[in-house]
Amino acid sequence: MAKKLDFDKEKNNRNDNAIEEIMQAEFPLPKQAEDAKNEAFSRIREMAAASGHTENTENMVQRLQEKSTEKSTGSSGKKSTGTAKSHKKFKTVYKTALGLTAAAAVFSTVCITNPAFAENIPLVGNVFKQLGNSMGFYGDYSKYAKQLTDSAEDAELADTDESQEDGGNPQSAQAEDQNTTENNNANKTKDNESYSKTVDGTTVTLSEVYCNEMALYLSMTIHTEDKFPDTFITPDGKPNIKLSENSTVKYDYMDGKSNLFNAYLDGKMLDDNTYAGVLRIPVEDMTVDDAGWTKFYEVRNAFFKEKGIDVDSEDFSFDKLAQALGMDEYSDEKLPQVGGPAISDYVKDIKVPDRFAMELDLKDIVGTLPDDQDTTPDIPQDLRDEYNQKMAEHGISTDDADYESLTEEQKNLEHQFFTEMWNEYFERYPEAIEGNNRYNSWTLKGDWKFNVDVEKNTSDTVKKDVNVVDENGDGVLSITKTPFEITMKMQDPEAKYFAVMLDANGDIMPYGGVSNSNNTYAIQDRDISTVYIYLCDYYEYMDELKGYYWSDDYEEKAKTRTFKQLLDERAVAGTEVHFDTDK
Repeated sequence: MAKKLDFDKEKNNRNDNAIEEIMQAEFPLPKQAEDAKNEAFSRIREMAAASGHTENTENMVQRLQEKSTEKSTGSSGKKSTGTAKSHKKFKTVYKTALGLTAAAAVFSTVCITNPAFAENIPLVGNVFKQLGNSMGFYGDYSKYAKQLTDSAEDAELADTDESQEDGGNPQSAQAEDQNTTENNNANKTKDNESYSKTVDGTTVTLSEVYCNEMALYLSMTIHTEDKFPDTFITPDGKPNIKLSENSTVKYDYMDGKSNLFNAYLDGKMLDDNTYAGVLRIPVEDMTVDDAGWTKFYEVRNAFFKEKGIDVDSEDFSFDKLAQALGMDEYSDEKLPQVGGPAISDYVKDIKVPDRFAMELDLKDIVGTLPDDQDTTPDIPQDLRDEYNQKMAEHGISTDDADYESLTEEQKNLEHQFFTEMWNEYFERYPEAIEGNNRYNSWTLKGDWKFNVDVEKNTSDTVKKDVNVVDENGDGVLSITKTPFEITMKMQDPEAKYFAVMLDANGDIMPYGGVSNSNNTYAIQDRDISTVYIYLCDYYEYMDELKGYYWSDDYEEKAKTRTFKQLLDERAVAGTEVHFDTDK
């Protein structure tokens, strides 16, 4: 995959900060949950009294209440000091299962009859479910995602119940299995804690992971001791929060670490102190050979130097670079045509294996401040006046409505003057660049490290070759559908085209909000039994075709000509794909 041009001579090396504080996240049950739990145990006692097994049931209820209190408050309680023999284990598991089944049945009844209670349970291990349709790429992740937080607590409950069966364990059994049990429990606790880290009052807890052929989805909660910072809400109603760009991820099938660029989270606030969100990492970002690209850049820049090209000079431009190399338009891919290095000689073609481990090092969490708290300086009036004066001297209107009437030369000049104004602005206010936290952002400082084992789940993933291309073979080569998204694979080295996908009803497919790609669409609740794919001239689509669909009077215009019919007439190429019948 081609990587954007990078003329940095070397990358900054960042030293990892030591973790100052790591602790288990505490999620106390809400009052509604506590009341429902007590109601459930009360009903179990009533059922036991009617059946004549009051004493045994009361012991079970007491153990369940103690364990429930430990889990809801985060206290560890006492460790099991031993295990029974195999026949006693079977007896314990059987009797415990009956008791837990009864409790679960009554507890579930309370949840069903009181939906508000169910909604307020902190769904650690079920963030996807908690977010529901508020996610851009929403759907039933329970069929595909692996939970990262529940198993250790469940196993600990079973161990505790087993150790107390029949009024206590025989001393011989305790002595025989004490070391094994304590070591197992220690490992379980360690595994569970590895998914929840607290630094300076901010707890990050990983919840679930799901990886398919197109992307990896990692759900998490962020909990703060103090109230969560006020955050800008995007037009689709979501807090604008991301992981800082100095956060890194390392995959065990690749050399070196990669920075998490554009790592915006897709989520919502659960309460004043808790945010739940999902990090989506596209496969393209998981297969970038950073070491190979670094080597390629070194060789490429050396080639430029041999040609007398100084990429660090103030008057450098890609037009001058292309001219110096005898190219119509500069492109890394075309360097071999003028005697330069080939990307393929240095950058490896990396595939994501079916199983892999990833190391996450989340340095900071960054959010955008609401507009009323944004202190970013406005463009100074002297810079505005200078821009307007240059425009007037060349007879260029500053009215946006007249922009399309400008000549190409005037548009180029306008772009030049506009760029000069902003460059001067950033010279005066370097912190005003988007992403800096001095004016328009807040930052939760930290260093949260995690290790996550991932297994790809490719069930319900379908790939189809479509070949919606021009005479040179450029365009949409194939599409891949997963349970939550559809992605088009493009070949368009000169960026001439814009590809469009319509659902079965002829409506443009949604992007999902966090894909950072014009070629990835969210399925959501759309009818994708059939999808329509069109290859359009980029500028024609942006300047004319797109506006037809998004105009306020489209419903009226569609009575005469639908957007699909317009694309049928104007697109360079197109096809339809049937997911309901094609195999």
